[in-house]
Order: sequence, then structure tokens, then C-alpha cells
Amino acid sequence: MSAVSADSCNRHIRGREVNLYGRTHEQWVIRQRLHRIRHGRSNLILLQGPKGYGKTTLVNRISDTARQVGFEVIGGPAAQHKRLLLTASLMAATTGFEPFSGTAEESSAAHGPDLLDEVLGAGRPAPRGAAARPVLVALDEVAWDDPDVLAALRALPAARSARRVLWLLSGTGGPAAHAPHRHPDTIEVTLGPLHRRDALRMAADRLGGTPDASVERLITACGGHPGLLTAALAALTDEGGYRVCGGVASLAAATPPQRVVATLLTADPRLSARTRDLLQAVAARQLPPRMSELTHLPDGRAVSVLGAVREAVEAGVLVLDGDRLRFRHPLLYEAAALLRHEPPAGDAEGGVLSPTEEAITRLVAAGLTNRQIASRVNLSPHTVNFHLRKIFQKLGVCSRVELVGTRLHLLGPEFDADLTPPTHESRPAHAG
Repeated sequence: MSAVSADSCNRHIRGREVNLYGRTHEQWVIRQRLHRIRHGRSNLILLQGPKGYGKTTLVNRISDTARQVGFEVIGGPAAQHKRLLLTASLMAATTGFEPFSGTAEESSAAHGPDLLDEVLGAGRPAPRGAAARPVLVALDEVAWDDPDVLAALRALPAARSARRVLWLLSGTGGPAAHAPHRHPDTIEVTLGPLHRRDALRMAADRLGGTPDASVERLITACGGHPGLLTAALAALTDEGGYRVCGGVASLAAATPPQRVVATLLTADPRLSARTRDLLQAVAARQLPPRMSELTHLPDGRAVSVLGAVREAVEAGVLVLDGDRLRFRHPLLYEAAALLRHEPPAGDAEGGVLSPTEEAITRLVAAGLTNRQIASRVNLSPHTVNFHLRKIFQKLGVCSRVELVGTRLHLLGPEFDADLTPPTHESRPAHAG
């Protein structure tokens, strides 16, 4: 296999500038598989990792490398190539299990015409010598739990082709829970966080100077997430929040601009709106919440809150310190505090609740019925119902469940000690 410079690939891919930082080991592993394909062994590579970790960029890099060394490349989102995956699974079903390691000549002699080869070449003019060229099928955005994908994962080790084929399937998460078996010619490549040196190199390229300690603090808050770091550096540039002097990039002020800090949560693709609400709730507490508090919430709230906690912990935003939940980095706490003070978007009245509406919303979040709320705030149930309709209108929600989801920061400790046990029934705003 002819050597292809990683640096040259880093500069340009098929005429467009694309930078890929780190991932040296992953590229080496996949290139070794390209080399094996050229010597007669088909393979399957499963590329996995969280959202924003650069899977698509890596797939594009490998595709470009494969073209340079003589491969025909078929690529794109997996949803656009369902016919190819289904054909591979059907061919495997008709031929029975055979290892990848059979040579192209053996397969051709044993099984004759191959429907899979026809699909591989469908709709494309055959290049000169195409029959002898190996093929890279690089499919991105794979949904591992898709039944068609599951069938393909079971079948690809047995899929016959007169041509040598490297299947590269890439998607968020991974197929570990879905793949029924492993095969010697199947490998899994998992993308992890960027190493510190690669994150610093990305920042130096984007900012035009070596990051100093103040910029490195922002880089550390990104936790090695390539997409999040890219968004934070772009926001820092847009805000004019840094300067370069003597080849060193430093913040223009003592702290990053507020918009840059908020980006640490708003631009993280791993966090749902529910989880961002939870992070605001944690930032609002005087003391970090205890997991034992959250596990004793009423059933409906516990499921929602604990699911958001898991998502935040998996994203590395929150960490468990004994029984307490804490932010991994001070800038992440600042980001949650900033979001907590932002008014809700799309509100005709600015999202501002009156003191009475705030009190009622807190009690709804605590699981109280309208009658229980009325006794707490010295109003009639009818008046409480009127206020709830106004709250729903202001916040753009349609149910008590949605209301709690948008106002999770109301889980303040001052209301925990004196709550009437909530009922477990579901009721509309007007229910008493």
C-alpha cells in the first residue's frame, strides 16, 4: 500500500480544507485494513463515538486515502444505501455463513454471478479496470438499532462478493448491545476525547497563537470534545475575546465573554433540553444536590431527573463526589448559572412570572394538586386554575409535566422539608 502523508491529508481532502486533530491510532488501524483488502481479505469496521467527536471527518479522511491508493469508494449516509445493506444480508442468507477471509477467486468460482456486485455498481459508470479494484463502502450516520442495520451486522461476515470489499459503518454510540456475534475480520474503533496536546494544537491553529493558561482553562472545560471546542473557539473569535501577542493567545479580559461560557452547554450536542434544565437547577442550589435526594423524588419526577443526571454525567458535565453531584469544571457551573438567568425564548410576555405564579409553579413542581396549592397560597382552587392557565400561556407549555420540565430549577432545597406527599395521578391545569 502506498504511503499517504497524514499532514497532506490534513490540509486538503478532495479540494476542500479539512482538519482532523489527533485520531492517529484510529487512522493507522483503518489503513491497515485497507492494506489487507488490497491483498485479498474483506473486512468490516464499526466506527463509533459520541455526537460531535469527528466521526464524519474521519470517514471522509479514510475515503480520500482509499481513493488515492486505488479503491472505488461508495459513501454517504446509511439511510441512502439501504438497498446495499439489504442486498448484502440477503446474499448472506442464501449462501450461508462463510468467513470474510475467503479470496475473491474462491467466491467467484463457487457461487458465480453475485447480486451484491450488481448493486455495488448500480447507477455508476464502471471505471476502467473496476472489476479488479477493491471497494470501500463508507456509510455514515448509521442507526445501530435500525432493524435493517441489525440484519446487515449479522449478515456482512457472510456476504459474498467477487470484489474485495471493506465495509466502514459509522454512527453515534455503538452496536455492542445489538451485534449478535463477533467475527475475526470485524473490528470496532471507538473515538474518545481528544488528547490535551491535540486540543491545544486545534486552539493554536484557530487562534493563531499558542494558548496561554487563561485560554487553556477554556479548552479544559470542553473536556476534549472536538465539536464543542470548535464552537467555543468560534464564539471566542466572534466576540473578540482574545488577543495574540508574541505568538501567544490569551483572553482579552480576566474571564471569557459570557456568550463563550454559555456555549459550553448550549453547543454540546450530547445534552438535551431536559438536561440543560437540570444543570440550571443544580447551579441554583446553595449546596450540590445529593443523589439520595433525587432518588426519593416522586416516581414521575425521579425518572425525568435521574435520566437527565445520567446524560450530564456521561457527557462529563457533572461528576459524582461521594453522594453529591458537582460540576466537573468551574466554567461549566458558570455556564449553567448564565442559562438560569436567561428569559425563555418565544414568550409574548417576556417569560416573567409574577410572585404568585412563581409560588404556584414551585408547588406544581413539588407534585401538589390544585386544592393543595390553594391551601398553601390562600387562594381558591378556581383562582389557582386561572393562574395555571396564565403560566402555561407565558411559558408555552400544555401540561403540568411540561411545566415541571421547563422549570426544573425550582427544585430548591427550601421546599423539600415541608411538602405534602403528591398524588400519582395525571391531571390537566384545571383539575382540582
